[in-house]
Amino acid sequence: MKVFIETMGCQMNRLDSELLVGSLRAAGHEIVQDQWSADAVIYNTCSVRRHAEQKVLSRLGADGQRKASGRKLIVAVVGCMAQRMGESLRQQYPAVDIVCGPGRLYRLPELLADAAAGGTRVALDPARNEPPDPAAEARMDELDLGRDPASGAVPSQAFVRVMRGCDFFCSYCVVPFVRGPERSRSPDHIAQEVRRLVEAGRTEITLLGQTVNSYNWSGGGRRVRFSDLLERTRAVAGLRRLRFVTSHPIDFGDDVLQAMRDLPNVCPYIHVPAQSGSDAVLKRMNRRYTRARYDDLIDRARAIVPGVVLAGDFIVGFPGETEQDHAASAELIRRCGYKNSFVFKYSPRPGTAAAERFKDDVPMEVKKRRNNELLAVQAEVGLAHHRRYVGRTVEVLVEGPSPRAGKQPRPAREGEVQLVGRTRGDHIVVFDGPPGLAGRYVDVRITDATSLTLMGEGGDEPEGGTRPDTQHRDSS
Repeated sequence: MKVFIETMGCQMNRLDSELLVGSLRAAGHEIVQDQWSADAVIYNTCSVRRHAEQKVLSRLGADGQRKASGRKLIVAVVGCMAQRMGESLRQQYPAVDIVCGPGRLYRLPELLADAAAGGTRVALDPARNEPPDPAAEARMDELDLGRDPASGAVPSQAFVRVMRGCDFFCSYCVVPFVRGPERSRSPDHIAQEVRRLVEAGRTEITLLGQTVNSYNWSGGGRRVRFSDLLERTRAVAGLRRLRFVTSHPIDFGDDVLQAMRDLPNVCPYIHVPAQSGSDAVLKRMNRRYTRARYDDLIDRARAIVPGVVLAGDFIVGFPGETEQDHAASAELIRRCGYKNSFVFKYSPRPGTAAAERFKDDVPMEVKKRRNNELLAVQAEVGLAHHRRYVGRTVEVLVEGPSPRAGKQPRPAREGEVQLVGRTRGDHIVVFDGPPGLAGRYVDVRITDATSLTLMGEGGDEPEGGTRPDTQHRDSS
């Protein structure tokens, strides 16, 4: 079949879709970029925010109309929303042929074959209160290990999953219910996967987990912590950059920060969501830390990792949030000097403690105002952060032409386009250069900055293709 996949949500969903592409191609299917020519459409879904689910439901309504008009089409909903809604998804939207949880993605080729034969299939993960399924876990690990190492959106970049699930139970979050309990993958399997990816030219690896620094594997009489995993992974020959997302403040010990300082190819970048600057809100969120403890983490990170770059997440309008609570979040953004922050308006998620225990009592107009106010504070902080790089030369991994390339003035030199790439500190850099630089590391001199982006010129490859270890001290 011709199969179209639309991915919504986080980096974990993006990785899941990449793995699905490999398994579907191995089963003889063709992946297409045009959903109108596809025989099957797959929506890889997110349940973290209401808007993401509404987007999927809108797609399903349109697909239902297409099928009602006589179009032969298989519709699959996979991922977190599929797990949350389960069989009720089919009952509400008869156009859906397949419902598949995130821990059953290895079954998708089989489910497509069954649907093509006229069947409807539902494959869900066990609920948290049900016994785990070791066979399914092994099949999911095979899915990770069996990926096509040469595939991916950016030639030199790849995600590697190090753990599944979450055990933190933040009161607003549905992830522990749709992704299940924490399970850390074997460090041997992770190292094997990284090695295959690097041998295929993927020299920047990002380790993924819902709370990646909670990684903790035991087996064969040994225990491997996240700092140990960083040490083992970074030793893969040819690995130039090693990143990780997303971190939880609770499990960020000095051992991880020291590994970031001492291991030359571990990038000095930490995405560590705060969610609020107020102790009262943090307690209702069940975040398990206080503002003082978060402040201590930021101070330790700056003291131990020279030039560390920080990013954060915030939720505005959580039940009971006062103007004083909101002001505390704004003050935290200023104190931390984040490169960027992701700011979201609270929306109750079915089945979470917050939805059951707290009234959604902050009016939407107040949420919108607070959202805009935090974004304005972050824009001010982000601009100050980025301006510090003007006049410096930074190493950039080129991702390809900028999405805005066609809307910008043509570059002065023939054969060039506006390119976009990232520094070691995850700064977005745009500059003019030949399209053939995609996937390569180049030196760019920064000439200007906005609150989100660095602008530069140059695009020259570093002499010898590498940088000395002392360059690690520079967050660029």
